[in-house]
Formats: sequence, structure tokens, C-alpha cells
Amino acid sequence: MADTISIKTHGPDRWTRLNITLHWLIVVLIAVQYFIGGWMIDFFDGGLEGKALDGSTVVLGYLHIVIGLSVLVAVLLRLWDRFTHGRPEHSGGEPNWAVTLAKVSHIALYFLLLTMPIAGLTAWLLGNEWLGDQHILASDILLGIIALHVAGALANHFWFKTDALRNMMPGRGRTSGTR
Repeated sequence: MADTISIKTHGPDRWTRLNITLHWLIVVLIAVQYFIGGWMIDFFDGGLEGKALDGSTVVLGYLHIVIGLSVLVAVLLRLWDRFTHGRPEHSGGEPNWAVTLAKVSHIALYFLLLTMPIAGLTAWLLGNEWLGDQHILASDILLGIIALHVAGALANHFWFKTDALRNMMPGRGRTSGTR
């Protein structure tokens, strides 16, 4: 088939266990961030305006900062693992357009997951409202890219019949040292 990629045999057949664990940890952390994000907005705005804040707003605001930094560390570790231990090749059953879309969406995901915590922390430390607004806008864009990522994983599983989704499931990875 002219519009599908060829299977390469030099890459590993699975993600490392560390990479899979970090993937799902980041998923959970991002879900929590969306849930508590409103409190962070109140925390940030209240701090700028010198308002008295209730305890839950302060605790959840600081938790948002800690989780954001945890996302940054987890993404950096995941990228380190990916570049030092390799990644599985794309399946031969995926059309070229799907592989290209996957690559572009992964670049966008990594870009946002790296820059958002830095922008959010910088906005917080400097009290920069404009940067805080960009952080919120980026969270909406991230949500859209995550939806595209999930749709791609489901398309791989149900439409293209690849193992991409299965290979990212917990318990399916290879040990970090195995190529």
C-alpha cells in the first residue's frame, strides 16, 4: 500500500515501563490540574488584589503549583527515557498522514507540557497577569491536543488495528535497560 509506512526493525517493540508509568502519571496530574485550576485563578487574582483568601483556595492554589512542577519533572524524565532507550516504531498499518499527525501532536503536547509549568510559575512569581492569561489559554489548547491524542490512540486501536494503545497500557512495558 503506497500510503502506509514500512515497518522498521531496529527500534524497540515497546515503551519502557518508566515511560509508560510517567505517561499515566502525567495524565492523572493534568486531570487534577484541570479540576483545581479555578482555585488557582482565584488564588492568583486574590494575591494580585491583596484579598483575604479562604484556606481551601490557598491550599489548592499551592497544590496547583506543586503539581505543575511535578508535570514538568515527569515530562523531562519521560523525554530523557525516550531519547536514551528509544521508542517503538510506528506500525506498518498506519497511513503516512496518521503518522505525521501523531508526530505533530506529540511535539505540541511536549511543547505545552514543558512551557506551561514554566509560564505558570513565572506568572506567579512575577505577578504577571498577561502571562497568567497565556497559561490559561494554553490549557485550553492543551485540552484540544489531548482530545486529538486520545482520538489517535483509539483510531490506532479500532481502525488501523495496531498495538499502539496496548503497548502504552500499564504492565506492558519493557524494563528500562532492555532494547
